[in-house]
Amino acid sequence: MVNLNIRDAQCRICGSKDSRFIIKDGEWDIIQCKACSFVYVTPLPTEQFLYLHYQQYLPSENIRIEQWRTMMSDIFLKSLDVIDVRYNYQRGTLLDIGCGYGFFLELARRRGWHVHGIEPCVHARDHAASMAIKIDSESLIEKRYEDEMFDVVTLFYVLEHLPNPLRYLNEINRILKPGGLLLLRVPHTTPIVNFLKIFRISNKLYDIPSHLSDFSPKAIALALSKAGFCEIQTFPGGATRPHPLCERLISVGSGAIADVLYTLSGKRLLLPGVSKTTVARKAGHVDAV
Repeated sequence: MVNLNIRDAQCRICGSKDSRFIIKDGEWDIIQCKACSFVYVTPLPTEQFLYLHYQQYLPSENIRIEQWRTMMSDIFLKSLDVIDVRYNYQRGTLLDIGCGYGFFLELARRRGWHVHGIEPCVHARDHAASMAIKIDSESLIEKRYEDEMFDVVTLFYVLEHLPNPLRYLNEINRILKPGGLLLLRVPHTTPIVNFLKIFRISNKLYDIPSHLSDFSPKAIALALSKAGFCEIQTFPGGATRPHPLCERLISVGSGAIADVLYTLSGKRLLLPGVSKTTVARKAGHVDAV
């Protein structure tokens, strides 16, 4: 795999070739679009590489699977609360893309949603199937769901893994019903990496090649707008609870700070460097459920 010259790279959100180099990680360059702030990897790994990589991405040991459930539980519950409010406490059909072990779908089903999932990892898909949750193995693009099939689509820490996120967002818009809701959560690593660069501290925070991009609130809003979404809002949305104590303290602490700043600023200030949740709606009437 040969790296492209940065001048040959093109932003996968706005199409600009005006970029700045951030950092090199092995055979990959991480660059940032100067026009829209989208951060992405160049060159992209092959589809075959990514498929094999994601077969090992999620742990298969039972104890670590349960740790994964605990890590994401706060995010999942707060996201369901947001969906309930935004969808007027109605229940319909929900698709979780990159659903992993199916824990979010399990919670959504308990609240009355008809749930579907997409997951490439075989052992994660098997775990979800053991809870009688319908899981598709094809990618969203390959599956070709019917037009306007879902009321809600969710992606938790998935968009940054996709080679062409805008293509996926366009497809999600197609399969959502008019007034349908998209909820996604993505990391925002670049501010931390830029800070550590000042002190020449090396790091692997971008998690290349698992992560292929990094979204600022500006970049995610632009991508959603280009895909035809409206009523876009980004907010802290809770914090993960990793099993290692130090990581858990950092995550929960930074999440709490993000919540306080967001609230005190009148929902204007988003703490850089922490993961965020974004909701957006497909144009139409929400009473089309």
